[in-house]
Amino acid sequence: MEFQITESKSSDLIEISRIWTEVIDYHAKFDNTFTLVKEGSLNFQLMITAALTDSSQVVYVARKGEEVIGFLYGFIKKYSGMFKPRITAHVSDIAIKKDYRRKNIGTALMSKFENEFAKSRKADEISLNVHSQNIEGLNFYNKLGFSKKLITVQKSLRND
Repeated sequence: MEFQITESKSSDLIEISRIWTEVIDYHAKFDNTFTLVKEGSLNFQLMITAALTDSSQVVYVARKGEEVIGFLYGFIKKYSGMFKPRITAHVSDIAIKKDYRRKNIGTALMSKFENEFAKSRKADEISLNVHSQNIEGLNFYNKLGFSKKLITVQKSLRND
């Protein structure tokens, strides 16, 4: 399948938001903390809009013709002060439309992020968060050379 990876334009925002909502709904099936609040999609759109004009952030889209079929949103984080200084390129969100998954689109988005964004900003590492129950995601990132570094544990104090 032919597709192109480009930087996003503001005209992509609605389709990016639709794809993101589809993936969030998937995550909510195994973790109800991913249940969107009423203004959740709008807040996501505002975040992506801000990213389009900030050189420390990037939004890449995968297109098949004119159709947006996936995206990646990432940014640079700088750590210093208490530990060895480092620059991390962080993938906040990556999502592919359901019908286009398992066609190397996610791999192409991650490669573009690593080779054109992270390396050009002299990042020391790439980080991302993936839910422990998202076996498909864990397998995908493992295939790309990622390894577990930190594990977050949590205890619920509510029964909802």
